[in-house]
Amino acid sequence: MSAPRLASPIIFDHVWKRYRIGSQHDSLRDAIPALLKRWTHHNGHGLQDGEFWALQDVSFEVKAGETLGIVGPNGAGKSTVLKLLSNITAQTQGTVRVRGMLAALIELGGGFHPDLSGAENIYLQGTMLGLRHRQIKRSFDSIVAFSELEPFLPTPVKRYSSGMVVRLGFAIAAHVHPEVLLIDEVLAVGDLAFQQKCFQRIVELKQQGTTMIFISHNLEAVQRLCDRVLLLKGGQALCDGDPAEMIRRYRDSVFASAQGEQDHDKAIGPERDVTIDRLTLCDVDGRPVDTVRTGQAVAIAIDYRARRAIEQPMFRVSLERLDGLVCHSTSSREAGVLNGLLAGEGRLTLQYPELNLLPNHYQVTVDVFEANNLVPLASIRQRCLFQIVSDRYDQGVVHLQHEWIRAD
Repeated sequence: MSAPRLASPIIFDHVWKRYRIGSQHDSLRDAIPALLKRWTHHNGHGLQDGEFWALQDVSFEVKAGETLGIVGPNGAGKSTVLKLLSNITAQTQGTVRVRGMLAALIELGGGFHPDLSGAENIYLQGTMLGLRHRQIKRSFDSIVAFSELEPFLPTPVKRYSSGMVVRLGFAIAAHVHPEVLLIDEVLAVGDLAFQQKCFQRIVELKQQGTTMIFISHNLEAVQRLCDRVLLLKGGQALCDGDPAEMIRRYRDSVFASAQGEQDHDKAIGPERDVTIDRLTLCDVDGRPVDTVRTGQAVAIAIDYRARRAIEQPMFRVSLERLDGLVCHSTSSREAGVLNGLLAGEGRLTLQYPELNLLPNHYQVTVDVFEANNLVPLASIRQRCLFQIVSDRYDQGVVHLQHEWIRAD
């Protein structure tokens, strides 16, 4: 049997990872036989009570300078991959190899000492990442400038806000010039300006030839940044290839899964004051549709039932991508509709003369409120799913009317 190839900085070869849920034993008398049982039965792929596979026979390589994206639903095993690569935990079976200096943007700030100042933690974290004192000193000013925390450097980190901790953690990890960089949902934290700053720094590291693995629910960022994408589900690698194709498959699987759950997802129960009995996306002829072309006219019909008089009712409708991005949201109150009481059964219709969303999978969500109460009386999720198709080659979220003009 030949040894694993070492040409790639990252090798993940037939990796299995098993976890145990909680403790199943209350005494040493119970624990010792159980431990012996695990030792004698854990040579294969079997599971004992309270165990599950976080990863099952997952293999991939990442070449030098390549960026691999990993996508999949929660619980797919994405973060487990990064923890194995960064030696936070060890695999149950298989081979995990990383060549070169590694930095991991995982749980930013998790290794900070709370009683040390921001400045002292820069040196502590840099040392933990394998840098010499003079190397940290050389990068110190750049780290501080990136974090925008210079006035707070003498302050103990325990007095930092969570946003400040994230800023300092990213600034340190992104300035150690790693050969391999692991990134887990770092663009989902901090304010918008800092997220953009983080993304630009990641792009710079990619241009410098850093080998990266990028995990994010922001599929647009994954497609822009990654050379390949690996799709995980239930701890297994489903497919690996072109980012656009892998993301399309992921969206299709999410859409199919959500459609299968529609019948089980109910409006708030029959004992509540308001229920939404039916939510329908229709074409101009009133026929239900689940596929719409960009620019097509559609209507959203909401059949409701109020079991008491609802004062100052408000219906809020949102169109959301299945990755959670809200593409449009509006309320009946903004339109001056339903200013009086709401009672009995009825239908409310929201019309879109042109639905200019670009191809993707979407859902309609509805919330019903009374007066200024922030808690909805009724909510609907994953009951009205649809997809947008188009012959256009636009990218993004919506199609905007535009015109190209050439002046010779």
